[in-house]
Amino acid sequence: MILVQCIKDVYKQSEHHFIEYINQTCLFKKGYFYMVTEDEKGQWLAKDEEDMPHVISDGRAFLHEDFWFHEHFILA
Repeated sequence: MILVQCIKDVYKQSEHHFIEYINQTCLFKKGYFYMVTEDEKGQWLAKDEEDMPHVISDGRAFLHEDFWFHEHFILA
């Protein structure tokens, strides 16, 4: 397992191309730490504030190579 820190709030995205932050569910909170595990497909998963797993990296060998991960998390 790996420990990461969230550096930018991550909100649940709607099915639309735009994200509306009013009344939006915050999955990962800025400043909080999360445990990350790797699944059998090589994807990196973290459980959100409601204990639901979410993919936070798409299986690249090194987390720092994943743009989305790098924008929202840092390795602790």
